[in-house]
This record gives sequence, structure tokens and C-alpha cells, in this order.
Amino acid sequence: MTAVSSLEFRVLSSGSSLDPKPETRNLRPIGLYIHIPYCASRCHYCDFNTYRFDAVQAEQYLQALAQEIDLRAALEALQGRRLCSVFFGGGTPSILEASQIVRILDRCRAAFAFEDGVEISLEANPGTVDFPKLRALREGGITRLSFGAQAVQDGLLRRIGRAHDAREAEQAFWMAREAGFNNVNLDLMFGLPSQRLEDWAESLGWAVRLRPEHVSTYGLILEEGTRLYKEHRIGALELPDEEMEAAMYQMALDRLTDAGFEQYEISNFARPGFLCRHNLVYWEHQEYLGLGAGAYSFVDGQRYFNELLPANYVRGIRERGTAVAGGEKVSPEMLRSERLMLGLRLRGGLDVRTFTDILGIEHLAASDRVVRLLDEGFLDLKEGRVLITERGLLVANELIVQLL
Repeated sequence: MTAVSSLEFRVLSSGSSLDPKPETRNLRPIGLYIHIPYCASRCHYCDFNTYRFDAVQAEQYLQALAQEIDLRAALEALQGRRLCSVFFGGGTPSILEASQIVRILDRCRAAFAFEDGVEISLEANPGTVDFPKLRALREGGITRLSFGAQAVQDGLLRRIGRAHDAREAEQAFWMAREAGFNNVNLDLMFGLPSQRLEDWAESLGWAVRLRPEHVSTYGLILEEGTRLYKEHRIGALELPDEEMEAAMYQMALDRLTDAGFEQYEISNFARPGFLCRHNLVYWEHQEYLGLGAGAYSFVDGQRYFNELLPANYVRGIRERGTAVAGGEKVSPEMLRSERLMLGLRLRGGLDVRTFTDILGIEHLAASDRVVRLLDEGFLDLKEGRVLITERGLLVANELIVQLL
């Protein structure tokens, strides 16, 4: 990606020839992501843009974030757009005081138009919340919580560097209920070091017993630079094999479906009416605005990103009036491939016309690859839509690569 100066950013985003004319401007709702880059400690699998929490630095960061909210809301490309979702991610947003989070949310309300029933989510770690904080968050406008539970075995939690135990995770859930939250997600992870199938069954059973509205199940990915990645490189990491991981994934499908959850995306399950609106913004290839250090935006065919380091982000806002570090115009070819990758992750798949247009074929039978994947039961054609079958879910990434 090429660097973008503050002047170039203003030109690209307000009044340039690349900007749609008023009569053709995209006025569809847009998602808003707000990055809070602070944690009490780094988990052993995490490669996100996060840093150890410092109260003074965090307050400086939030002041810059408030300025960025106003600056972005004034851009011509965003005039008339309404927010369908707001998502506080990180990092650990819940490490902040409730008053700080509500202050940023209020700044967003003052700067942007919200859709009726807008979903406002906050990622939270169990050890960073108590009842007064949760109640203040709910009263301040947060409508959805996402707890990073990951597992219910304290030994596993310690092994992956989590800062909470199973008891704290359950306490946090019930405090959220008492505080008035009726839309709660639980994150769970499988494929962890030394994790057994019985451990995974226990974690799933725990989630089913609590009856949240949403469950996300993620397989461990060894990201370069993380502690677990380094342990793996020197042979000091005992991981479940591929067959065991497949069994864990299948168990999640079976247990959560039997418990009344709908699998609407490869890793995500929801009760009726509780699909995550913000995540659908990404998976349906809608536009989004990202605020904060390292955040990405996708608006009017442009993808751009902010300064990664919080100190550079704050300096950019103060001195240049923007923290944008680079960006690019997304090519039609890139848009098509992204639409395919994201759309096939959804269990509803893609309509046939969109699917064939992306692949540049007149009909499904015109592609030997598509015919083979249909015949082998990895893809299915259902009610005018192409989707990955349950069998194909286990190798979804490989299938998408083959199609591209």
C-alpha cells in the first residue's frame, strides 16, 4: 500500500473526482469500529495491535480519538450515512472506566447519525468488569457484550496467558445479565495446547448451560511473533492434530445446533434475532469506518489505515489533523475476490448470479472446479444460492483458494 499524506487523504475523501456525485452517493448504512489498544497483559496467541495499559497514555489516546471522531464525521464521503453498528474492539476495551467508554460513545452520537436499533458492542475480558461498571455501560448505551471466555479449564487458561479463571468468566456473565444485558456473546477456542476433546466438550456444555445469545468458536492460529508460535518453532508446544481439531469443530456444530443456535458463519452461532450486525458488515462486504490506532476503513472504494503505534496515532491527530498512514483504491478484481471469500464464509452463501459474476463464468457448469466441488459434496446449490456444505466447512479456506 502507498503512503497517503493528510492532504491526499482530504482530496480523496472530500470533493475529488473519485467521490460520487451527490445524486449517486452511497447512502447505505455503515459500520463503525473503534480500536482500544490496551490490555493488562498479552495473551500467548495474540498478535493484535495491543499494548500494556497505562492510565495517563490511555487518556491522551481517548482525547485524540474524540478528535478523530469529529474529523471523520465531517468528511464529505460520510455525509448522509447512518451507523448501523458501533464496535469497541481491541485490545481490551473493558479495561477502561465505564465513563471513558460512554464519553466516546456520546461523542459518536453527537457526530454521526445512528440508525434506529443500532447495535453497540463492547469486547470485554471477565477479569476487567464488575457489576457497577457493567450497569454503567448498559445505562450509557452499550447494547451487546462479547466476553473472551476461551475455555473453562483454569490450566488451559493459564497456558494461553489469559488473565482470568473460569469462575470469573461465569461471574462476569451473570453480572452482565443482572446489569440488563440481553445480548451477550461468549468466545471459545479449540485446538489449544494440550486441550483434549473432553475439555472442549466441557467448554461447550458450559456455554450451552449459560444460554447466551451468541457463541463464537475459533480454532487456534499460530501467528508469527506470538509466544505460542515461538514455542512451536522450538518443538515445545503440544497441539491437537488435524483429526482432533476436525472432531472439535464438528462437536461445536452438533452441540450448538442441538441447543438452538443457528450457525450463520463458519465460526459464529446465534439464537434467532441475535446475529452480530457488526460482523455482518464485514462478511457481507459492506462499508465500514475504523477509528483509533491501526484501524482500517473501507469507504467509497478506498481502503485506508491509521498509524499503528498509539503515540504516532495521537501525534498525527494533533499535528496533521489525521492519523491516516496509507491506503489504496480497491481494484474491481480485489473486490470480487473479497466478496467471494467473505460471502462463502456465511452459511447462506452467495446467490448464483453473484457467484458466477465473481468467477467470470456464464453458469456453474462452465467451471470444472465448481462442478468438481459440487460433485464431491463440498459445495451445494440450494434455493438459488451456492454455499459450502457441512463437509466443506472443515476445509473452507482451501476451497475458497481453489475457486480463486
